[in-house]
Amino acid sequence: MLNLSATLIAFLSFVAVVLFICVMAYRNADRLEEFAKRRFRKRAPRHNGGPK
Repeated sequence: MLNLSATLIAFLSFVAVVLFICVMAYRNADRLEEFAKRRFRKRAPRHNGGPK
């Protein structure tokens, strides 16, 4: 039979790690947004003769 206390500790550790990652991403949201804007900057659309 599974040791339920070990399972509970493992599950709570996993939840704590996920929450920690979410909190750190939330705290650094401005920096991440600027990085994303620079990294995935929209390129100028290519014109193929324009509207007719």
